[in-house]
Amino acid sequence: MLSDIFPTAWFGAKLAEIRTGDTVAVFGAGPVGQLAVLSAYLQGAGRVIAVDRHADRLALARGQHAEIIDFDSENPVEAIQELTGGIGVDRVIDAVGIDAQQPATGVDDQQALQFDAEQAQAAPQTNTDGDNWIPGDAPSQVSQWAAQAVAKAGTIGIIGVYPQTFDSYPIGVTMNKNVTVKAGNCNHRHYIPQLVELVTNGTVDPALLLTGHEPMTDVIAAYREFDRREPGWIKVALNPTT
Repeated sequence: MLSDIFPTAWFGAKLAEIRTGDTVAVFGAGPVGQLAVLSAYLQGAGRVIAVDRHADRLALARGQHAEIIDFDSENPVEAIQELTGGIGVDRVIDAVGIDAQQPATGVDDQQALQFDAEQAQAAPQTNTDGDNWIPGDAPSQVSQWAAQAVAKAGTIGIIGVYPQTFDSYPIGVTMNKNVTVKAGNCNHRHYIPQLVELVTNGTVDPALLLTGHEPMTDVIAAYREFDRREPGWIKVALNPTT
């Protein structure tokens, strides 16, 4: 937890430039997104809104006092506008990246064609195995939502992965709203000492986000279940002694 996902989440909150009392939207409530919710609060956020489609992930985020939005049930941008009195959120953390998925409804034909073209660019070759290892079908979806949901003069922090070959981004929306966009790969060693201190002094127990324990001998099966986003497989610890 401390070697990878917590530092990445903390870095995402730093990129978003969270200030005391800010309202923050976290897109993606997987392991990094869960710790991004935690990091946002620890860095001063007054409200955090978590956006995802999986009920167990949203329930875990709610357990961290986040307000939740299921993007399959409602348009997340419209929901955020309603929750913020039409202003938008002060900060956004994109914890999804290029593996974003289309919502159940609301994607028109033109946008679907755009996503198809982006997917061909982002993942021209795949090694799918049944319903495993399937790339997201809407590479720029979260970047679009983030740009639309953030308030004027707000900040977007991107820690979701986008490859160097991907060149689709809503630059017009962000430019005209005076939005600051920061992105990058986390320098884990820089943040680990501070995060270790938060754990050792009792401020944070990241192990509370573990939703399962499996023996090392079941590692392949565990990865398959996690990849399919099966309920209860948000973050799983592998025990090397069993």
